[in-house]
Amino acid sequence: MLRALQPFLGREFSAEPDYSDEIAREIDDEIRRIVEMAHSTASRVLEEHKDELYKIADILMRRETIERDEFLALLDGRSEDDVFGPEEPAAEAKAESTEPKAPGLPGVPNAKPGLAGGGLSQMTDETA
Repeated sequence: MLRALQPFLGREFSAEPDYSDEIAREIDDEIRRIVEMAHSTASRVLEEHKDELYKIADILMRRETIERDEFLALLDGRSEDDVFGPEEPAAEAKAESTEPKAPGLPGVPNAKPGLAGGGLSQMTDETA
């Protein structure tokens, strides 16, 4: 019974491995190869799709959210107007001018800090 509890007592984890240093090096080499291959693949995919990545990042900066179907449509090459419909600049400008200004984040337009409607504007000296 005590032997069954040893891993929970922090014992058996420090036991010597049941394989040689040579096998440990082979394991390390294989793990390194797998990680480097995954890194290379990820870098290649990001580089190949850099334009789409920047396009969607720009849309996200302006819209804040994109639904799955909208995201897939954008990846398929549909234009922003096709996916979301034409923007109404007058209505958007009017909505922005009537909203109270929140202390946005630098470099992020219309970002509001905090969660669920809260934020820095509701914090007092006691909670800050």
